[in-house]
Amino acid sequence: MNSARMILKYWLKSRKDFIIQFILLTLSTILSTTTPIFIGRLVGGLTDARKLIMDFLSIIILAGLAYLTNRASRLRGAEVSSKAIYHLRNDISNAIYRQSFSYFDKTETGQLISRATSDIEETQQIFGFGLALGIQSILQLIGITVGFIIFSLELSFLLVTAFTISISLSYYVAKKLKPIFIETRESFGKLTNTIRENIVGAEVVRMFNTQKKERQKFLKDNRRFYNASVESVRYHSLYMPLIYVIIGFMVIITFFLGGIWVIEGRMDLQTLVTLNSYIASLGFPLMILGNIMLIYIQADAALTRVREVLDSSPEINDLPDAIPIELFKGEVEFENVTFGYIPDNRILKDVSFKVPVGKTMAILGTTGSGKSTIINLIPRFYEVNEGSIKIDDKDIKNYLLKDLRRNIGIVSQETYLFNKSIADNIAYGKEDATKDEIINAAKIANLHDFIISLPNGYDSIVGERGTRLSGGQKQRLSIARALIIKPKILIFDDSTSSVDVETEYRIQEALTKVMRDTTTIIITQRISTIRNADLILILDHGRVVGYGIHDDLIESNALYKQIFETLLQKQKSKIST
Repeated sequence: MNSARMILKYWLKSRKDFIIQFILLTLSTILSTTTPIFIGRLVGGLTDARKLIMDFLSIIILAGLAYLTNRASRLRGAEVSSKAIYHLRNDISNAIYRQSFSYFDKTETGQLISRATSDIEETQQIFGFGLALGIQSILQLIGITVGFIIFSLELSFLLVTAFTISISLSYYVAKKLKPIFIETRESFGKLTNTIRENIVGAEVVRMFNTQKKERQKFLKDNRRFYNASVESVRYHSLYMPLIYVIIGFMVIITFFLGGIWVIEGRMDLQTLVTLNSYIASLGFPLMILGNIMLIYIQADAALTRVREVLDSSPEINDLPDAIPIELFKGEVEFENVTFGYIPDNRILKDVSFKVPVGKTMAILGTTGSGKSTIINLIPRFYEVNEGSIKIDDKDIKNYLLKDLRRNIGIVSQETYLFNKSIADNIAYGKEDATKDEIINAAKIANLHDFIISLPNGYDSIVGERGTRLSGGQKQRLSIARALIIKPKILIFDDSTSSVDVETEYRIQEALTKVMRDTTTIIITQRISTIRNADLILILDHGRVVGYGIHDDLIESNALYKQIFETLLQKQKSKIST
């Protein structure tokens, strides 16, 4: 779909208002293009006072009616443009929400923000200003052309000349501006991404004292946007002055030729004044149409970027024959799974294991061995390259995504909290959660006592990304958020690393009582958690090199023994310090 069809599609979201606006614009144009006739009659009736007054009143009435119909059409146009932008915003928002994780791996956040905000704003003029004035200008040109043909077919060549020059100039400027506008949008997206990174990563920037380096990066991106903006203004400024020159020449030539014909008796003064009145009114539609062409090119650059998001299909979708989950037990099985975020770089290689219902499996491995990748594959955040993942003996591809993920609770290492109340963050995955359910989840996560000590209790705002909470408090809130949906599969990605041993023990004790029938998968460095796990999976460079229970692995698996002893030594060092 090109930009013109896309604009029309969103205009027609308000088909009724669009039709009414067109009718009103047509009436307004008829009234405004009739006015020059009465201006000519006004000059021709200078010897008749009564006729002079009548023509004067006619002009006033026509101008008033033209104003009223034009204003009514603008109000309808505001409805059309506002609804178009409204629907476009909704569509790009929905397009972003439906994307798979891999899409965000490849797309800069700043560019997405730019497309969903400033790029949409760039289309505001074409949906509003462009719609009303574009139609009005075309109708006025038709009316003026008809008037010229009626009063002087010979001088109609002036209209053709003016229109040809205007359109040719608009086309030339638009052709030059298109790549510049695209560069402007791209550079603005880059600038937005730089600002976002510097805000989100402010702590890291100050920690490493790289403010100067980041300022230089920002200045470079800002200069790129500035240069593109200035270049667009340079070409844009070619158009307006030349239109005024064209109109001026038309007035002079019309007066010159018309004056000769008046002297020769081939034309009366009334017709000459009428023609020049038409010329005077010609400037508006010519300037507007030229501007609209430039606005369209500008909107086209923005809409091209917006369409890239709208046309992006998620890599993870429900299969046509996907089934809803009626009974979900939670047995997890990997069968010869191979996967890589990049096709040529496999993270997991021929991984197989099974976690029975209600059992706990701990995952250990060297850095980059694929521990977190396993967690990302279970809820189908990514699609496996080879092999299959089964839950309750069915390939997870056969389940509806919403049902699959509704039954899986994930507590990630990097906790993201929304700038809402504690209660809202806990109940984020369950909109109908009751107060008792929220409190119960907080108690299991050993967070309730802290919450009630706050002045506003569960209504306390956590701040952006949870900045008003400590690392341990954020992790415990994240645990409560996962627990409230009562998942059948519970996944912890080193999610108790920021809590002390005693707190972790209380959390684990509460979890043991509440989640007896829940399959639990844990990435952890805590010795107690590893020892208490029903099963332990050892990964090395994406391959399974050990699978079993602690006592057997400590005797038979060299890598497990090495990792376990290293973690044990670290834990003893922490206790001694």
